[in-house]
Amino acid sequence: MRAVAERLNTSLHVRDPDLFLVRLAREGDTDALSELYRRHERRVYNLALRTVGNPWDAADVAQEAFIKAFRNLDSFKGESLFSTWLHRIVVNAAYDLLRRQRPEPIDEEILNDLSGPAGPASVVGSGREGIDPALDGISDPLRDALMRLNEGFRFAVVLCDLLGFPYGEAAEILGVQEGTIKSRIFRAREALAEALADVGYDIPSPRNRRRAEGVTSAGEIGEQDETEG
Repeated sequence: MRAVAERLNTSLHVRDPDLFLVRLAREGDTDALSELYRRHERRVYNLALRTVGNPWDAADVAQEAFIKAFRNLDSFKGESLFSTWLHRIVVNAAYDLLRRQRPEPIDEEILNDLSGPAGPASVVGSGREGIDPALDGISDPLRDALMRLNEGFRFAVVLCDLLGFPYGEAAEILGVQEGTIKSRIFRAREALAEALADVGYDIPSPRNRRRAEGVTSAGEIGEQDETEG
């Protein structure tokens, strides 16, 4: 791996280190694969962690994404940045996991037969552990607010505000227009500010500010934006 890293550091012709490494990996250079993993592992894991909400699930998503990416390097055509292509795979893996975890609808007759001190509510909820704030560097209230966001809003705000992706690249990753990203970011920030204000953080609440000014709210947590697509 040192040889690969030295070639990256000393070559004046490597304008795109990721593309350089991809080409080496396609030729069977396993050190190039290791270097690609090293360069992107933290960001990939953080994206997974802050969107699926559980360290174990995040590790599974990250692993699945890297395996799929490395097995399909030949399908990377270089039409976008490697980071864009890779993080699109991460997003798809995270969406797949979230879909698998959604509870199946329960027949009303089964609900009526459920017994226990809490009734039907006793079987609702996944029982998943929350994120340890020490692992992802965000507070419990912010993490909880993120997980209550509509998934489209959550992925957009995590990519741009927490991981620092430009709007244009985030739009490519999520497969939407840049204007849609901007709309989702704006409304996600409003929802997060509302949620944090509700639990006592000294953050101006957009909803309360609008009410004080006599303006109707533009959207609530989970509401779909009209510019998606």
